[in-house]
Amino acid sequence: MATLTPKLTLTGSAADFGSALSLSVSDSLDVDAPIVGISQVAINVSGGADITLVPSSAGNKYVYIKHTGYQEDGATASNNEIVVDFGTTDSIRINAGEFAFFPAKASTAITAVSNHTSTILVEYGYWTAGS
Repeated sequence: MATLTPKLTLTGSAADFGSALSLSVSDSLDVDAPIVGISQVAINVSGGADITLVPSSAGNKYVYIKHTGYQEDGATASNNEIVVDFGTTDSIRINAGEFAFFPAKASTAITAVSNHTSTILVEYGYWTAGS
């Protein structure tokens, strides 16, 4: 068994939020196989087949997904959002440079597709929660 340590830090000035924002939380998560380390995949254009990032399988998962800001070639910029589905439900939208880290239910496949006519290079990984 391994340990994954996520940390989230949010800061903002008082001028932006009325009062200064300073939030930092972290956790220590036990993880086990299967694990897919940080990988990249090109997701299909809008209307194409969704690409499975996390399969439906035993064990809850911790999932990381990032929109790299590039098309499949890794050089051409893309500001178009990606659509991430939990099962068959349009669940979250991620724009260029944005990312998400979240827990996911074991029985839910997580897929993604471009919301545009260009493929988008996505960075992702997942870790299965330890028992």
